[in-house]
Amino acid sequence: MSDVAKMKEAAFPAPPMEEWEQEAERSLKGKPLERLVTMTYENIAVKPLYTRRDVEALGPLEQYPGFGQYVRGARPEGYRGEPWKVSQEISAASPSAWNEAVKHDLARGQTEIHFALGRLPFAVESVEDVAAMLDGVPLDRYSLRVDAGARSLPFLALLAAYFKERGVLLSSVRGAIGMDPLGAWAEQGTLPCSLERLDDEMAEVTKWAMEQMPAVRTIFVRGEPYHNGGANAVQELAFSLASAVEYIRAGLDRGLMIDDIATRMQVSLAVGADFFMEIAKLRAARRLFAQVIEAFGGSESSRRIELYVRTSPFTKTVYDPYVNMLRAGAEAFAAVVGGADGVHVSPFDEAIGLADAFSRRIARNTQLILLEEAHLAQVIDPAGGSYYVETLTANIAEAAWKLFQQVEEKGGMKQALQDGFVQSEVGAVAKRRLERVKQRKEKIVGTNVYANLEETPIEKPKQTAVNMVLPLDEQRVADIRRTLVGGKWMETMIRAARRRATAREIAAALADGNEVAIAPIRAWRLAEPFEQLRKAAEEHAERTGSRLSVHLINLGPLVRHQARADFIAGLFAAGGVAAERSDGFASVEEAVEWVRNTNGTHYIVCGADDDYPGFVPALAEGFKQAKPNAKLYVAGKPPEELENTYAAAGVDGAIHLGSNAYDVIVAFFTERGVALDGEGR
Repeated sequence: MSDVAKMKEAAFPAPPMEEWEQEAERSLKGKPLERLVTMTYENIAVKPLYTRRDVEALGPLEQYPGFGQYVRGARPEGYRGEPWKVSQEISAASPSAWNEAVKHDLARGQTEIHFALGRLPFAVESVEDVAAMLDGVPLDRYSLRVDAGARSLPFLALLAAYFKERGVLLSSVRGAIGMDPLGAWAEQGTLPCSLERLDDEMAEVTKWAMEQMPAVRTIFVRGEPYHNGGANAVQELAFSLASAVEYIRAGLDRGLMIDDIATRMQVSLAVGADFFMEIAKLRAARRLFAQVIEAFGGSESSRRIELYVRTSPFTKTVYDPYVNMLRAGAEAFAAVVGGADGVHVSPFDEAIGLADAFSRRIARNTQLILLEEAHLAQVIDPAGGSYYVETLTANIAEAAWKLFQQVEEKGGMKQALQDGFVQSEVGAVAKRRLERVKQRKEKIVGTNVYANLEETPIEKPKQTAVNMVLPLDEQRVADIRRTLVGGKWMETMIRAARRRATAREIAAALADGNEVAIAPIRAWRLAEPFEQLRKAAEEHAERTGSRLSVHLINLGPLVRHQARADFIAGLFAAGGVAAERSDGFASVEEAVEWVRNTNGTHYIVCGADDDYPGFVPALAEGFKQAKPNAKLYVAGKPPEELENTYAAAGVDGAIHLGSNAYDVIVAFFTERGVALDGEGR
């Protein structure tokens, strides 16, 4: 037998788990294996290694996509029959500019027409506005996705009036034109009327769409309000699930059947930076929603939710924004592996201002590369069978179900929002995230680590609404209200729109004056605290003509001080502060002379631990004589007894890995008289 043949027959025995554990402990030099376990924001313990035993402990897994609770995907053929929708949300400065942008992007790979009314810089108030947006747009070839916010009826009336005037068959329209009053309530803290009235509208719109636009979904369940407020994956799922249950119950109470509701519902989630967690979240979402719909008696086909995913604005940055392309690429990858039916990829300049043709193109092409070059559509559920992903999916689903049950025990999502339970739960996780960012335990490349002080910021023109908000005709509102007979709201409002009633007039006619305010969940971004510092430093430099800086007193040759000098320079760069480095000093006298000849206010000693005891106390004495009003710190955390010795000699403190970087920079700003606009968040 040839050597090649022998090689082909060779097998490698799998080492037993115990053997791996012994080797791992040996590499950890006696430290326990628990040191390798990571606790996530979801309070899930992630092990360093997963094996078949972990999956076997879960019980039987779903074997095929398109069956059961759809954990492995909504369709048996995955994306091979039809790829996910490239559903980039488009915004522009005016209706006509939006029209140009959408036609441009559809011709270059976008496969769904998508916009959010609340995020457009102009109001869609009239049939003419709708006409200006959709003129020449090939609606017969593309589906339409409209996030209408708290209510969809006014916009849908304008849209239907436009279609009727243009001779477009309503039954030919497909996609989703949805409302999510609970999500809007959580985001904004207020609603245009009572939730009961909005539930009435949702039911009326859904009944009308079943007859007139059977291929259009009308109910949105959005997890983004919680995600963008800092929620973890479990919270985003649980609160989305609880919202869906509220909508199901409201629809059932108003004469709809469970299958009518479920098949008109679209679930929308955000995908953040924790790659495997987000894949597992999407898989768990299908399982949980299928479980809920089944509990209400829904048919097997109605348990298959439509899942729209957008990459996270929460993770994006103003500084070093081109890194956002990489963040969005990884997030989009997770969305597709997780089985999204439609995906929006954030333009890299999303946090700065309105996207332009270039940033839209990069975002769109991110998806197209995953589809056309990475061939992700060719593999059905690529994460399926992974010991880690399957275990994580089960863990997330179990934890989200428990939190969902808590919401139910409190009276449902509406009551949980009114009582502040949801806000408190999200706020607790947001606080943990914020502290970890400030301590740089959660790293944001280009912002709190590896900041580039020489970057040229992207400038965006300020946008203002270009169309005038039409005045409210009180007489017309009264006339519309009088015609609301027999619950045929949609037909009444379409007729009013054709008589040129505005969206605001239609909404006013439906108002009941029973608004309830709650504490909103404020959307924010992880990078905001350090972006605030950078902005303050830049404004100071513009006023004074010089950049803020600290001075590094380096001890000994480069090899002995470089690590700590780089650490200090990187820490202060996160706040827009430069580091002026000395050469490596061999004597206290040289260091003091350098200090005397510089004009700094804050100095940090950088060197090796064993250099400090013989150098720092004498340096501190000479330093205080040379610069009595300046501050002196050491890089690294000295033992307690040495820390006391240094303090007695005049050292003002130590800056080390355990320091809160944000607080260190804020203290520096305060001592330099640099004003901050708020508290970072």
